[in-house]
Amino acid sequence: MKEKPLSQLIKEFFIGIWEWIKKELSDPLTFTIFIIVGIVLSSEVWVMYLLYIITGDVWFLTTGSMLWGIWWLPFIDFIPICLGITIGIKAIVNKCRSKNDGQK
Repeated sequence: MKEKPLSQLIKEFFIGIWEWIKKELSDPLTFTIFIIVGIVLSSEVWVMYLLYIITGDVWFLTTGSMLWGIWWLPFIDFIPICLGITIGIKAIVNKCRSKNDGQK
């Protein structure tokens, strides 16, 4: 029995993760929750950009860009955090829906 090379295992791993993400976000409600969570988690960036637009002070633009860069660094994992929170909120919504369906 021949073992698969490491590169093939890594490729299959990431393809599996991508397929799981596509499956989870295929529902319009889940996708909407994901977008809202992403906006809320990165709100300090958007507030800094808004303050730059209002005041014209470059410090706000620099700080907002720095914060955005920090969120996208590899060790912060912005997308997995958003996915985890999204799936948690989706579970709560589904639980509330099932309770309401049982009461009708």
